Amino acid sequence: MPLTARSAASLLGVDLRSVVPANKFDLVAADRAVELGWPGVQPVIAELLEWIRDANWPVAHTLTPLLSSIGQPIAPYLVPILQGDDYLWKYWVIQLLLTDAAPELLLHFTPMLERIAEHPTDQERTEELDEVAAIALGKVE
Repeated sequence: MPLTARSAASLLGVDLRSVVPANKFDLVAADRAVELGWPGVQPVIAELLEWIRDANWPVAHTLTPLLSSIGQPIAPYLVPILQGDDYLWKYWVIQLLLTDAAPELLLHFTPMLERIAEHPTDQERTEELDEVAAIALGKVE
């Protein structure tokens, strides 16, 4: 029987609720998530992504290296964010997770990033998503 992320966390004696921050200052939970790593955090990855809605939050600084290290497996969790209407969250996902992403992850989002960079909506332009998308694509230094 293959080892799942949930069973791996269970074997390590980790309650997955304890790795999801309770607030933007909950660095203990964020550190637990980092310690558990991928794929251990997979069952709560959507909840962890919530904590990079604003890169100014202390937990965002702790979680970003973990989230950015996941690579291609994080793609399905990013799609709803990038298709949503929380422009600040989109900005930080692009800035924190896609700007220096592994080539296969960036390739997955290239059409979406090109559309944002080249044909942004008024709101995307206002929130500077076109600029951060162009940077992620390597079109701006």
